Amino acid sequence: MQLVNKERQRKIRNELLTTIPPRGTDERETWDLNRLDSPLLRLPPELRNQIYELVLEVGQINVCFKKFEHWKARTHTNGQRYYETATPGGFFCRVLARDQNPWTLPPASQCQRGMTLLSSVCRMLYKETALLPYSLNVWSFDSLTTMERYILKEKRLPRPQVRAIRVLYTKAVLPDRFDRSLGGLDVMLVQGGLRLTKVVDPHDPERRTKTWDISRW
Repeated sequence: MQLVNKERQRKIRNELLTTIPPRGTDERETWDLNRLDSPLLRLPPELRNQIYELVLEVGQINVCFKKFEHWKARTHTNGQRYYETATPGGFFCRVLARDQNPWTLPPASQCQRGMTLLSSVCRMLYKETALLPYSLNVWSFDSLTTMERYILKEKRLPRPQVRAIRVLYTKAVLPDRFDRSLGGLDVMLVQGGLRLTKVVDPHDPERRTKTWDISRW
């Protein structure tokens, strides 16, 4: 049941991103009403995009994982042992400067809010902003294991969002198993100063052949 729900959620997110409500439905009526009444949505697309960039371009989004520790043993003042629930673990993200090395920082506590609240305001804002946090910012992960689990195994992000990531800060050059998921990746910034920039062959519009230009940064 949980797998079905996750698949349904993924399908709904993809539909919200790639389609608009059909005419004659309540959703389309709300869509048109928001477009006409909202001061933001009445602005020209170029101005809206500038506003989105100012709000959503934060620098670097670093994804971390904290192990679950369900129980922790304690000793009472009378000497008796007892157990209490520890802080829950899981995935979380933190915002860093664009060129900051995330692996030199101390472990972070879990974030209390998401990356953006814009996309949940209405369907049109979701359609216009859902991919921007991924394309505008540098992304990094606290380890290759976290990245593999987050993107490949548990698929925590829908495919369009993963493919919208353009710049990745990583400890080492990524293994080939990430190629298909990170198809939109243009730049890899490797710890130590190596920069890999994707070279697009004009005769290969589908990007089946991947070539990287190597430089220092």
